Parts: sequence; structure tokens; C-alpha cells
Amino acid sequence: MTHPQGPRPAWPAPPNPQGGYPQQAPAPGPVWPRPGPPQGMQQRQFAPPAYAPPPPSPAMPPVPAGPQGGFEAASRRTGFPTLVLVELRKLTGTLSDRILLILAPLVVIGITVLVQTGSKYASSHASAADQISPTFYAVRAGHVLFHAALIKLIAGEWQHRSAQSTLLAQPSRRRYFLAQGAVVLVLWFLGAALQILITFLIAPGATTGVGATYLLGYRVGWVIGVSVLGTLLTILVALTVAMLVPNAAGALAVYGISVPVMMTISGLAPQVFTWLDPSTPTAALATLAPIGGPAPVIVSLLLWAALLALAGYRVSRRDLA
Repeated sequence: MTHPQGPRPAWPAPPNPQGGYPQQAPAPGPVWPRPGPPQGMQQRQFAPPAYAPPPPSPAMPPVPAGPQGGFEAASRRTGFPTLVLVELRKLTGTLSDRILLILAPLVVIGITVLVQTGSKYASSHASAADQISPTFYAVRAGHVLFHAALIKLIAGEWQHRSAQSTLLAQPSRRRYFLAQGAVVLVLWFLGAALQILITFLIAPGATTGVGATYLLGYRVGWVIGVSVLGTLLTILVALTVAMLVPNAAGALAVYGISVPVMMTISGLAPQVFTWLDPSTPTAALATLAPIGGPAPVIVSLLLWAALLALAGYRVSRRDLA
């Protein structure tokens, strides 16, 4: 059978024995020139960045030798003088604390002068008991700013949680309380020394100024004893309030109300309040107690010692969180 248009051409035989037809190469086209840099501008050659070695790390300090190796320094307990210095730093940590500590001696001096020079009559300085009574009242009312600074330190530790950092650095609450007790002793020593100094500077002139004879110049130990004991008992009252009330503002409010209330009640009902008054031992030493005998002194000491022990127990069990 023939094709209508003629016989079909035969396909050429494959030139290779595997079969298939050779592929025809594409027809060569025009080759376009590659774009180069503009005339007058040289092509910029980029070099790889140079590698700078890192600076050498500083040498580690040598590990101290010891039975515990490198943990010896970390496990070493903080020294007690360091703890006391930390608590003293807390005592002057804020501007209000520093103002209180600056004004406290001025208040002691002012109240002592006011009490010693309050009477213009020789009859009020006739006996040794009359001459020492101004010292008793000055000790009782003149150290309130020292007590306020102590209350801010003790009660503010729990209000602002600043006790956490101290107890994290050294977990022993006993050493922490002893460090704060050392601060209390420092304030007690400063207050008592200032009271004794001002009393001996002001009292002789105030007594002789009204025409009386100063009798306490021969009883120096008596004046020192009243000043030291009275300062100690009043600061322990402030410490008890600060430990019982873990809030600086609340503790200051309680103490600021209790001091004038106790002095008022002791003046209105002295024979009743002397059993509860923390200053009863001082009044007995100054021969100003309304009831003679050791019974009121013992009851007062036991009552306030129990309150201080209760406050210490509550602080030892108080949660830091």
C-alpha cells in the first residue's frame, strides 16, 4: 500500500548498536558579552576577614589548701564581729535612723537639764533622795529616741524582710540574736554614759543655784547605779515591744503610747502600778518606791522577764517568708 502523497521515506538506521537515534546539538546562538564594571572604575576585590584569636582568659585564683578543698572558703562561718558590724550598719542604714541617732543625745541633754533645773526652791533639794529623783525621771523619759532607733532596727527586720539576707548568709538564729543583743548593749552603754556625764555636769550647779548643798558628790556610785539600772530597764522594755510587734510603725505606736500611759498611771495610782512598773527596781534603788520591801521589785522583774522570754520565743519561731 502506498501513501497517497508518495512513498514514505525510510528512517535512517541507528548508528550505534544499542539503538536509539543521536541527539542533535542545538543550533549555536549569539553569545552576549558579560557585563563588567563601568569604565574608569576598578572592580573591588573582597578579601576574607582576618581571624583574630580571643583574648586569653584570666588565671583562676589558687584553690586554698585544706581538708575540704575548694569548699573550705565557702563553708567558713561568718565571724561574730562581722555580724555585729552588719547590725550596727543596719542601725544607721536610712536617713531617718541617722536623724534619730543625732537627735537622741540632744533629747537626753535637754530633758536632763529641764528636770534638774525645774525647781527653784532649796526645799526640793534638801535630801539626797530629793537630789537623785531628777536623775530617775530623766532616765525614764529622756531616752525615747534611742529606744525608737532600736525598735526600728528590731521590728523593721521582720517588716521589710531584711532578716532573710542575714539568715541566708549565716543560718544560726542564735548568733543573729546575739549580734542584735550586742547592738542593744552598745546603745545601753552610750545612753548610760551620757546620762551619768550630763547628771554630774548639771546637777551640782542646779542644786547650789537654789541655795542647797549638793550631797550626791559623796555618793557617786549611787548616781551611777540609778543611771545604769534605769537605762537598762527602759531599753529592755523597748526591746520587748519591738520583738512582740513585727512592724516598725506598729511597735513605735505601741511604745509611744505606753510610755506616757505608764508614767501617768504611776503618778495617779503608784501603790497599784508599782507591781507592774518596769522601773520599780530603779525606784527602789533611788529610795523612791511607794511600797517598801523587795516584793514589788521581784514581781516587776518576773513579769517583764517573762514578757521578754515570750518575745524571744516568738521571734525564734517566726517565719521569714
